Amino acid sequence: MKMVLLGTGTSHGVPVIGCDCKVCRSLDARDNRLRCSAYLSEPAKVLVDVGPEFRIQALRYKVKGVDAVLLSHSHADHLHGIDDLRIFSHSKAYDPHNKGAGETKGEGLPVYSHRAVIEDIRHRFSYIFGEVRQGGGKPKVNTIATEGYDVDNPIRIGGVEILPVLLKHGYLDDSGWIFREKAGDGHKSIVYLTDLNSIPDASVDRIKAFAGRIEHLIIDGLRVLPHSTHFSFEQALEVAERLAPRNAYLTHITHNLFHYQVQEFVDAIISRYPCLDSAKRNGGYVGPAFDGMELVC
Repeated sequence: MKMVLLGTGTSHGVPVIGCDCKVCRSLDARDNRLRCSAYLSEPAKVLVDVGPEFRIQALRYKVKGVDAVLLSHSHADHLHGIDDLRIFSHSKAYDPHNKGAGETKGEGLPVYSHRAVIEDIRHRFSYIFGEVRQGGGKPKVNTIATEGYDVDNPIRIGGVEILPVLLKHGYLDDSGWIFREKAGDGHKSIVYLTDLNSIPDASVDRIKAFAGRIEHLIIDGLRVLPHSTHFSFEQALEVAERLAPRNAYLTHITHNLFHYQVQEFVDAIISRYPCLDSAKRNGGYVGPAFDGMELVC
């Protein structure tokens, strides 16, 4: 599997509009963070979240195909680039209101999330699901609720098995995602968990039951101080320790610290987390993610 992190910043992005702090003025490319998103390019083309900068991300990181979209939740920084899925959905659907346009028959680009997110999409982007008058293109999507998928019945897309994981983002339900493929007699995985301030024990058990060997864990870590809807760095590392990945990356990072300072913070406390400390000593990565980071397993 191969994944690129399209964005690793918080909802404002970094630099923040109107901010003149040192991080927002940083010349280190790792401190310039677009809104959170990821793109699995092999063995299938799967987009995780589609924020307002998706067009920029797709051009910057050469996203040339999307087989399916996974949505964590419906906050603007994870959803409001949905219209830019148009170019990827044209070959996935047939518009009954535009017969003879030469489009391939199909239900549309699959967009997976839990029912509350799908209801939000249909309400906030109602034009997508109605008849189009002359002009005014729109994405052609097929929204699919994920409540029926479980360890024995994952989503299957082009050689990769995908399972949603319940997370809590304040009072909201949020979906994390496990990407799994066969590795010898077992499995290896990439686990992507963003926008959470707690994870139910049942979700940790679900990850352990399905993931096999976790090569890469990408997990929400906003800042040093606690937050009402996001993990702090230490809270993220605590969950990472329970999952024991080979590599762990903090994402959804705000502009309080430079990239190198986040790494220094992690290095200063990693001895508290024996599994992560061991992974790092054996060549693994434990620290902040950055835009454009490529993960291979």
